[in-house]
Amino acid sequence: MPVTTCVPGPELIGRIAELARLEWKPGATGAAVERFGWVPDGSRMSSFNTGTGHHVHPECFGGPGDTADTECLIPFCYYYEPDDFDAELQADGLTSNVDWLATYYDEEPSWVFHREAGRSVFDAQWRAAVEAFGERLGEPGTVVSHDTGGGRAWHYAAWRCGGNALVVGQTVDNGSYGTFEQALIWVGPHPVDEPMPSAEQFSVRLEC
Repeated sequence: MPVTTCVPGPELIGRIAELARLEWKPGATGAAVERFGWVPDGSRMSSFNTGTGHHVHPECFGGPGDTADTECLIPFCYYYEPDDFDAELQADGLTSNVDWLATYYDEEPSWVFHREAGRSVFDAQWRAAVEAFGERLGEPGTVVSHDTGGGRAWHYAAWRCGGNALVVGQTVDNGSYGTFEQALIWVGPHPVDEPMPSAEQFSVRLEC
């Protein structure tokens, strides 16, 4: 059950925390990423490469225009549960989804692929990111889990940052057409008087 991962380090965590504390008016996020030195990049249907091995979604984030951004998503871990078809493909010497995941971010040396990791490692990467953000932002105000069936769950930790929220969570990876699961960081406006989403709502909000 392979995992490929690159948990954010202090530099990127600091940048994301700064984004979370911004007032997201038109041009504010674009000015921030320019200060950060993030490089425009569309290689993964993303808007920027952070220089730490991470790519920023959506494609329109941080761009010019009169409309304020509504979200920023930065994946840092992917997970896959192989099935019998993968075993058949590998036995025949053909490329399987495991091999596909092995090539995810293989051009980024900071990403590490573990072929025999298991879901516990995927969850551990989520916890490591939550702990890292906790060192910067304090304890998360919300921690919830979403039962996805088969004894599996996706987990979410969220912080309020003024009129914004920062979420570290797990969800489906749309970039692989739902083949893989991913863990990522979501940042965006969230009114101070609005309750935090449920775990199921978090899973939809974080999809990219």
